[in-house]
Amino acid sequence: MRVRHVRQTEIAECGLAALAMVAGANGLDIDLAALRHRFGVSARGTGLAEIMAAADALGLTPRAVKLPLDALGDLHLPAILHWDMNHFVVVERVSGGRALIHDPAVASQWLGEDELSRHFTGVALELRPAAGFAPGRERRRIGIGQLWSGVSGLKRALLQVVLLSLVLQAFILATPLLMQVAIDRVLPADDIGLLATLALGFAGFALINAAATGLRGLVLLHAGSALSFGISSNVARRLMRLPVDWFERRQIGDVLSRFQSVAPIQRALTEGAATALIDGMLALVTLAVMLGYSVRLTLIPLVAALVYLAVRLLLFPRERAAQDAAIAAAGSEQGMMVETLRGVATLRLFNRETLRHAAWSSRLMAATNARIRFMRIGIAQQTANALIFGFELIAVSVLAILLVIEGGFSIGMAFAYMVWKAQFTLGVAKLVDRGFEFRMLGLHLDRLSDIALTAEDSGFSEDAPPRALTGAIELKDVRFSYGPGLPQVLDGVSLSIPAGAHIAITGPSGGGKTTLARVILGLIAPASGSILIDGMPVAEFGHRNLRDQAGAVLQDDTLFAGSIAENIALYDSAPDPERIRAAAHAAAIDADIMAMPMRYETLVGDMGSALSGGQRQRILLARALYRRPRLLVIDEGTSHLDLDHEARISAAIASIGITRIVIAHRPDTLAAADRVYRLENGRLSATA
Repeated sequence: MRVRHVRQTEIAECGLAALAMVAGANGLDIDLAALRHRFGVSARGTGLAEIMAAADALGLTPRAVKLPLDALGDLHLPAILHWDMNHFVVVERVSGGRALIHDPAVASQWLGEDELSRHFTGVALELRPAAGFAPGRERRRIGIGQLWSGVSGLKRALLQVVLLSLVLQAFILATPLLMQVAIDRVLPADDIGLLATLALGFAGFALINAAATGLRGLVLLHAGSALSFGISSNVARRLMRLPVDWFERRQIGDVLSRFQSVAPIQRALTEGAATALIDGMLALVTLAVMLGYSVRLTLIPLVAALVYLAVRLLLFPRERAAQDAAIAAAGSEQGMMVETLRGVATLRLFNRETLRHAAWSSRLMAATNARIRFMRIGIAQQTANALIFGFELIAVSVLAILLVIEGGFSIGMAFAYMVWKAQFTLGVAKLVDRGFEFRMLGLHLDRLSDIALTAEDSGFSEDAPPRALTGAIELKDVRFSYGPGLPQVLDGVSLSIPAGAHIAITGPSGGGKTTLARVILGLIAPASGSILIDGMPVAEFGHRNLRDQAGAVLQDDTLFAGSIAENIALYDSAPDPERIRAAAHAAAIDADIMAMPMRYETLVGDMGSALSGGQRQRILLARALYRRPRLLVIDEGTSHLDLDHEARISAAIASIGITRIVIAHRPDTLAAADRVYRLENGRLSATA
């Protein structure tokens, strides 16, 4: 059974990717989007038990076995192997002490005994079709039309391109006829008048051709730019509306690389679609003309075209896999560089620049090698094109000359035929290439489908009318886990917070405090239980209504490139300088800002790199207060401040009279609260 490689999209979904490969080899073609939709995946990984449960639901009977490396060939293949103690791969074949391994995070490769021994843990999972197993196809992919919604004028532009291209093709088709007439009628008769007439006529045609070429280029330029902007905007808009945990399960380089799939789709829909149509029409017209000249002679380029099509079909699976690997490797390298640049101070502190550069160089080399493998396939296709159509040219030339000798062709007819034949082979080769470019769009659509098919954050689908928040919060038996089979981070949490109350939550690190804050703010949804805002379910009140009237300073909050004022107002369409200054004063950062050279126009640097930790926290707090919230959630948001600054900030917020939820460890911070709760092992309890 042949395995089709499936690349994992999320950091921790290697188990689902391995299951998709084995299911596909057994006849169930199911993609990751469908598996993720049916079974979900934890941000912390999928264990063997979860894979077995998912396999059973698909109709595959799982059997976990422990075996030595030399018994790998005794498995029912393909099988899933436990790898490096934290990963899953698929073994497809074992031969001569080597095994063909499909790694969802990398690619497919043959590994020898030494490498197998280094990675294989000795645990494998066999999957056999059960009695009720139903082969089929279950794939979730967006249509191209969904990407360009909102882009107007595209069909009209494509029609213009087609009409202008027809003018160009008419000139190309007519040129050989001119040469035939010139050779067969002008030369023998020395008819200078006919030659002048032909020249003038085709000079006018050339002018029309030049104008059509320029107009078509302009239409393609504007249509392509509009389409590229429209698709990129639609994808980015969708991306920004996805749930927060979607981003936590993916590497930033991989997310960024998915935008690169917009460019080939745009080219295919503008240049590719029009060119393919014109190339197809040109090939058909020239074929008809060639058949009118000689059926026997025309069979040669027809056979050559079919042979070239067969070569492309043979190479396409490898080409698709190679491009997928090249895109993923480039995204991995790009993501590591972004991560490195953000953490350069840490690398300097620990003298790890050389080691980090070596690690990045390894990713760069992997990306370069992946790109080389992809380009090699392109070179093989070009070589096949040159070889096939080179021999075809020789064969047609010889037979055309023989026809002239036998009297079946005049010299002009032979010349015209050879030109039309060249146009046919060029057009049909380009048509085949365009066809496979369209087939390759499936890869890019799969990559964009991960964004387009993921459900938006629930707040965007709610139809709650605007409501004023008083700040009363109630949680009833709230439970949350980061995945099936994982411990309950929140285990039956119940909490009632009156409007205007100031409560503090403490507890050991990893006890669920940050998770609780994110649940209250609607960034993640609880598995069960209910959350009431001002006495009504949060979905009825509206998550976006809640967030519009809530302020928060969370541990992973960041500042954006721009000025201090821009960061406090956070893209407010009409920023109020007085409110900015008042928020900064309440956050005890106003004096620091006024001492800076550019004051509120001072640039914060990348993610606030130009500021101290305490200054960043106070600007984040000012951002939260600028909204004039009725609910304020602070998760270790004053941990970098001295006690004097913290006391001043606490007093300023208390004078506003809003509901406050503070997560902290400092005794002084806890003592300022009306009520203190302890969250440990997922359970919340009030302290004495």
